[in-house]
Amino acid sequence: MQIDAYKDHSSNQYSGHMGCVDMLQDSIDRLAKRIEMEGKNSQEFPRMRHIADLGSADGSNSMKTLQLAVSALRRSAAAATAPLHITFEEHPDSDEEGLRKVLESNSNWFVKHNLTYSVLMKSFYEPLFEPESLDMIMCYICLHWLDTSDAQGPGGISAWKSLHLGKKESLAMNENAHGSLSDFTFVNETTAPKPLQEIWRADFAKVHLAKFFALRARELKPGAEAVLLMVGLGDGFTLPSKGGPSPLTLAMQRCVNRGLLREKVIQRTIIPYFLRNVDDVKEALDFCGTIEIDNTNPGSLLELVDVRSYPAKVGGGEETLDGTFEMFWAIHSGAVKSAGPTEVELECLRKETRRVFDDIYEPQDVRLTFVACVVRRRTKTR
Repeated sequence: MQIDAYKDHSSNQYSGHMGCVDMLQDSIDRLAKRIEMEGKNSQEFPRMRHIADLGSADGSNSMKTLQLAVSALRRSAAAATAPLHITFEEHPDSDEEGLRKVLESNSNWFVKHNLTYSVLMKSFYEPLFEPESLDMIMCYICLHWLDTSDAQGPGGISAWKSLHLGKKESLAMNENAHGSLSDFTFVNETTAPKPLQEIWRADFAKVHLAKFFALRARELKPGAEAVLLMVGLGDGFTLPSKGGPSPLTLAMQRCVNRGLLREKVIQRTIIPYFLRNVDDVKEALDFCGTIEIDNTNPGSLLELVDVRSYPAKVGGGEETLDGTFEMFWAIHSGAVKSAGPTEVELECLRKETRRVFDDIYEPQDVRLTFVACVVRRRTKTR
């Protein structure tokens, strides 16, 4: 992800955060009640509370949501002065310096509200914290991204694009630079092969989210909750309201047809995320109880508190289609680069993708779909 460009335009998708703010509020209210109950039963009250924000990106949207959460928590008398520590986690390939700059710019707010913070540059698809150490988890607009550590073999992520093909068919298609691999760049597009979509759903989307659930169940304290938000099926970037392929696929096809992009680049390009619906989330939660970590099954302790799918408009206000495009390009261009375009090809593609935005979207009216859920760690298995 291009962090600088994303930072400038990430507010475009903050409407996704606001669409589940009541779920966050309810979870915070339950945290306040747990703090109150602990205060009645402990002589060491108030102790430090630990909240983790996973997938913080540049930190700008994380700070907005954290400020809402802390403000709600401080309204509780029992939690009004309780010390809080916030860990901001982001993938190690991201811009740690950019994240720290945003957090440092909010240093006065942290001090005012009796908060300390730390930055953790690790993947949330691996263990992050000690068992039973977290009082709350927030994770916004990133769980649709899959665990790419699963793609370490020949071809990397690009190999995931042809998993529905037999070996001979796959080799022939790559050698001849023709075929269905040029029809899609997102697996959730209508132009993507249905068998491939089902492989990704079963082998990647379900398994990776279940793995995340199991890891977090191990790290949450009994009774603690996680508020999670991801881009869901129905996203206007992969399923434009006017139909047809995604803007990235359409732009790549146009560039190939004009001789501005080698076809093998589009055949290798696949964005490594999967857009789930509510049932997909429930299925992953059921499956997470089967995942063993340190000879235990922590996922069996996790229960669903709430889940919903909802649409939200991207952009609007002072933002224009330019801003929405810049956010789109910042998010997805890294995956395009991994397919091997030259700098000239990449720049031609960027310009063409911007033109496609004008062709298929109305100004300030790109709509995404989000799936939000709240999960809780039970004190014991059922």
